[in-house]
Amino acid sequence: MEPSSHLYQPQRQSPKAVLLILLKYLRIIVRQMWPILLIVLINPTNGKGIIITVIAFGIALISLIYSLVAYTRYYFFIENNELCVRSGVFRKTVLNVPFDRIQSIDFKRNLVHQFLNVVSVQVDTAGSKGSELELDAIELERAEELREFILAYKQARKTVATYSDTFLPPIPIVQETPELILALSPKDLMKIGISENHLRTAAIIFAFFLGLADDIDQLLGWDVYGQLENTTTAMSLFGLLATLVAIPLFIVISFTITLIRTVLKYYGLKFWREGKSYKVVSGLFTRNEKSIQKSKIQVIRWVTSPLKRLFGIYQMNIYQAANVDQNKDKSLVIPGCYKEQVDHTLDTIVPEFKHAVFTSHRMHPAIVRLMVVVFGFIPAVLFGLMAWYNEGMMQWLLTLVFPLAILMGYLYQRKRRLKIDPDFMISEGGIFGNSSKLIEIYKIQSVQIHSSPMQRRRGLTSLHVYTAGGEIAFPYLNEKIARQARDYILYRVEKEEKSWM
Repeated sequence: MEPSSHLYQPQRQSPKAVLLILLKYLRIIVRQMWPILLIVLINPTNGKGIIITVIAFGIALISLIYSLVAYTRYYFFIENNELCVRSGVFRKTVLNVPFDRIQSIDFKRNLVHQFLNVVSVQVDTAGSKGSELELDAIELERAEELREFILAYKQARKTVATYSDTFLPPIPIVQETPELILALSPKDLMKIGISENHLRTAAIIFAFFLGLADDIDQLLGWDVYGQLENTTTAMSLFGLLATLVAIPLFIVISFTITLIRTVLKYYGLKFWREGKSYKVVSGLFTRNEKSIQKSKIQVIRWVTSPLKRLFGIYQMNIYQAANVDQNKDKSLVIPGCYKEQVDHTLDTIVPEFKHAVFTSHRMHPAIVRLMVVVFGFIPAVLFGLMAWYNEGMMQWLLTLVFPLAILMGYLYQRKRRLKIDPDFMISEGGIFGNSSKLIEIYKIQSVQIHSSPMQRRRGLTSLHVYTAGGEIAFPYLNEKIARQARDYILYRVEKEEKSWM
């Protein structure tokens, strides 16, 4: 396939990008200025707040003008098997990204993008912490053409011995019919929303209100914490009733927010296999399209929780080679799929997996004692001392963390497994749920063994396996087994001639 000649010519983004820049800066202004705007709205006669607001808007206006000028100086094109970007207002910046370094090309479309029929193109490489480069607004057809050409080049690169440094030859593309592996229905979305981690949402809400109370205190001088303490002290019965009402209300709010967030994020999710790559498209207001080439897949993870198990669903994550800090953002996330869909995905990515015969190794029971001491006994003693000193019932209830730690330690040790096959490694674990991580051994980059003094006395060690898609750690493993596993993995990696780079 030979790309259209305009891809070789320096070109700007779509003129519609100007509107996106305006909206971007409007969001920045609102996000940064809302505390000051709140002061002005509450106390319009506060001259200091008005002056600060005017200055801030002036700075934002100058920044906006600068960005619009920068738009006119921003060009991208293809040259010498590289995606090139030229930008800069006062100082010219040149960025050349060789096709061979590109890991993925993802699309993002919020409501404005969809209305304007443009996409934000995010180009990522294995060594970049974030996106290597981002084109804010490209016509959808041109963006698809650019991505198709680059991915076709990378595929052809594996079969063609050499390329000229100055000439990009025509690259044939074999059009394959995409296979739809999964499409989430509204019923599936409800199951996923109900079975999500509501405690995490509750913690975020709680942190938000704490931050809001601090902002109100600093800006308006209202001591929110003091008011609550005075109310509950002076009217203990009222405080008790308010607590009894607030707790279930807080739970309902957390559940509702989690459900809404799930629907917005995963609405219309479809999981595709397109030739040698996999793609997930999802989102209601913002449509995200992420793809991973099959050869770049490093770790496959499938996990279920008690609520997910009730609905018979799993969450599946497919991790590619990426910087550790961005690995989570660059993975494909399928928040709800059934066992047969997990099995089918594994069959298409690693077809030899269904014939694998694993040797299983358990974690030493000493890990239970460690977890009970660190997460149970020590916190229970501290809470008990606090309860005795403050004569508070809540602190006494918190000492129940001790029997809870015993249960969690037992479940953790019982479910933790290291499974090794000549071609694969699986790490299994979980406490109340179950989690499995699968790695192809030839993609492992390094293996390390670490032993603490306590572990050495018992002949134990921790095995750490590193890949370009993340780390798998297996603590409290028999030292002899860990060393045998390390030596075998290194032997298989050296012997294997397959390449995933």
